[in-house]
Amino acid sequence: MRLLFVIPPADYNAQRVPVDRVYGCNYGFDYKPPIHHLQLATYATTLGAEVRFLDCPAEGMKGRAFERFLRRESFDGAVFHSVYISAEEDLRAARAIREAAPWGRGAAFYFWGTAPGWKPERFQVGDRCAVAFGEPEGSFGAWYAASGAGGSFEGIPGLGAFVGGRLVRGPAAPLVDLASLPSPDRTLLRSRAYRLNRLDSHPITVACFSRGCGWRCTFCTPMALDQAIELEFKKGQARYVRRPPLRKRTVEQVVAEMRSVAAQGYRAVEVADNLFTDDAERVKAICDGIAPLGLEWTCLARAPQLADPEVARALRRGGCRMVYMGTESFDDGHLKDMRKGMKVSDVHLAVENLRAAGVEPEVSVLFGASPRETRESIERSIAAARGLGTRFVHFSVVLPTPSTEMYDEAKARGWFTRGEFEPVDNAKDAIVDLPGISARELRARVLRAYREQYASPTGILNQIRRVRGPRDLVHKMRSGWNLLRFSLKDRVRPAEPL
Repeated sequence: MRLLFVIPPADYNAQRVPVDRVYGCNYGFDYKPPIHHLQLATYATTLGAEVRFLDCPAEGMKGRAFERFLRRESFDGAVFHSVYISAEEDLRAARAIREAAPWGRGAAFYFWGTAPGWKPERFQVGDRCAVAFGEPEGSFGAWYAASGAGGSFEGIPGLGAFVGGRLVRGPAAPLVDLASLPSPDRTLLRSRAYRLNRLDSHPITVACFSRGCGWRCTFCTPMALDQAIELEFKKGQARYVRRPPLRKRTVEQVVAEMRSVAAQGYRAVEVADNLFTDDAERVKAICDGIAPLGLEWTCLARAPQLADPEVARALRRGGCRMVYMGTESFDDGHLKDMRKGMKVSDVHLAVENLRAAGVEPEVSVLFGASPRETRESIERSIAAARGLGTRFVHFSVVLPTPSTEMYDEAKARGWFTRGEFEPVDNAKDAIVDLPGISARELRARVLRAYREQYASPTGILNQIRRVRGPRDLVHKMRSGWNLLRFSLKDRVRPAEPL
């Protein structure tokens, strides 16, 4: 079979900005390679599929060009990764295939991700249409075999099939063994037009070597793939009890993939694992293995995992230039409310250890993650974050997605502004009225925080002071302009909740 793995044109959504499908919560002003969709496309090739991976935003393809492409090419099926805020554009692209492509009427469709997992009925675009629940690899092989044979999708584990206009769910599929999956084949990407705002090295790619998280933060929406897995995992519990287990690829597999990345000419990598630094000995082994490659990379980490200075030094030896820490609040009481499992002092120690090792720290402030949040507590957290003197501070508003424990609380207490979760960009919008602060105030404050941090005279001067050379200056100017344009753009909300 010939399959089209598609990321639709950016002008198919109301914002006309590409959606970040790595983390799944924002329209990305620093557009990233959709690594999870690429992973599934690579898996499809091992089943014998001929794959065209079409990333329209990266390839510069807009709506009309996309529709011409659909008339010019021919495929047996189309595969979509749909996160909450991309549902509109993904459905529009699927309908374009049905209506504009000569092959569209007979094509098989496969949707996976948070949006179809949450509201699968919206994704019926034809008779040969299926929706994956949770981890896509658990159902994709059987869907592929059935598609090629013209058979039914009914009864496939992890899959929902539309039979006579009605959704019929198969049994749950077990979690996959990550070590059994191939590394993402980046040669399927037709473009390298991805520019992340934190590193000035180019070309750059994204990697992900694990799935899951062992912590239980009440608000957490981890990377997009894990959101889909957790959404399905939560449905199997009478109430929110725990999250799926943390699963990892082997050290040897991680090192081999990074070698392949370097051999393909990439100079930098964003490691998107939720907990890359979870195991100190594993981190040291990986860093020792990739140190000779000369790659620059970033990763995510919990602050307590950086209490050991040797971990920070190992990261630096391995080529890590920046670590992003989800600090969320600089109030210990609020961190306890979130079940964050850390204290503000952990953040200060982690920043100190990273700087001593020559790794740049980045911190975050998440507005509204504690039900006790107020205007005053937000201001204190912003001031504390800026007091650390990091080059980047990431701001966002809590987004209680259906996979989270906070979603249940927001529903029970009537915090949702429209009575239910709705997909928005949480770097510039809010959907909950908390007891001590409204959604309107949260929305206004996050936008102002970005402008003060990066677009004010002081913010611009701080960035200029950290310029490392001509390339870095050009990179900062481009990133700053994209961020300013992003933050000034009017928010666009769906007409009704997903």
